[in-house]
Amino acid sequence: MKVEAAGGLLWRTGPDGEPEIALVHRPRYDDWSLPKGKLEPGEHPLAAALREVREEAGSVATPGRPLGRTRYVKDGQPKRVTYWAMRHREGGFSPNAEVDRLDWVAPEEAMARMHPEHDRRIVQEFLRDPRATRADVVVRHASAGDRHSWRGPDEQRPLDERGRRQALGLVPLLAAYGVTRAYSADVTRCLETLAPFARQCGVTVDGEPLLSETGYAGQPQAAVRRLLELVQAPVTAVFCTQAAALPDLVERTCAALGQKVRLGPVPKGSLVVLHLSEGADAQLLAVEQLPPPSADAGQGGTPEPGGWLRGS
Repeated sequence: MKVEAAGGLLWRTGPDGEPEIALVHRPRYDDWSLPKGKLEPGEHPLAAALREVREEAGSVATPGRPLGRTRYVKDGQPKRVTYWAMRHREGGFSPNAEVDRLDWVAPEEAMARMHPEHDRRIVQEFLRDPRATRADVVVRHASAGDRHSWRGPDEQRPLDERGRRQALGLVPLLAAYGVTRAYSADVTRCLETLAPFARQCGVTVDGEPLLSETGYAGQPQAAVRRLLELVQAPVTAVFCTQAAALPDLVERTCAALGQKVRLGPVPKGSLVVLHLSEGADAQLLAVEQLPPPSADAGQGGTPEPGGWLRGS
């Protein structure tokens, strides 16, 4: 059985303006590594990475672009660790049961200290483009049952119990990205998908008819122009849409930003994250697909890991 784990390359800007990377020392293994650890039952992989960075390094961090995976055998079991760039936001390190020391070092020193078969390639991928990023997140609405069993107008079909749990699971992910603006197709299940985040984080959800499947079908070029306009604004935003609109809308928007992307299946409640460079002239650096939050968190369910990273 494969062990799924997640971690973060925690970084900050040093006094010389260059990035510094946080390395943690684990006395049990007497090694230096990036913060990482196994997923808990039902835990989303990105949430696990953020938790490990917080627990091992004492840092509240903002997730950035995906940095890939490492695979190796540990205690006779295959292990896969998925990493993201994590920009340090606040907090400070205190020694704990698993980590007794943290050093902020230059990337070259980080690679010299690390195990050659594990984390070095993650640092190398970070160095390929170490610019700070911000994210815009496109969400497919959460589970809303079967349209054929709903007797009212389809645009009024609400989330089911599974969908409501998925919507709650989106809250910490969207908060971690620092989302401050929210836009939704003008259909009930899309609005309800963002409602828990909006309530808990004090963000207003603006209705956007062009994000609905009927709105997109009627004016696809206008919808792409609208999403492009919102994505290029210097804020972090979330957009909730429907299956019939999402892939083509995102792929055409990414093409307009200079990156050809082919999305895989986008299950209900899952996310497509556009990572853009900060600044007025933002560039699209990576596009990432993330699984939906588990609707069975705490009951042994774990999000399907396939398709986490695409189009980077």
